[in-house]
Amino acid sequence: MVFDARRAMLKDPDLFARFVAPETALKLAEFPIPGSEQLIVFERSEEKRALLVRQMAYHHVAQGKLAGEPFLIAF
Repeated sequence: MVFDARRAMLKDPDLFARFVAPETALKLAEFPIPGSEQLIVFERSEEKRALLVRQMAYHHVAQGKLAGEPFLIAF
């Protein structure tokens, strides 16, 4: 099934403040995170992005660009 953004019901204001992911991300190898930290990892055109689960548990929605295209992740 293909996601169709036109079917999104966006008539009310967002319930949660969206996390806007920066276009230039830190490399995981260079970012010291504890081994117990959980990540949400996604990929587009061989580019990968990881978001912290605890960040997403607060925001619930993240948006940004990956591989030159916009993305929206909901948790």
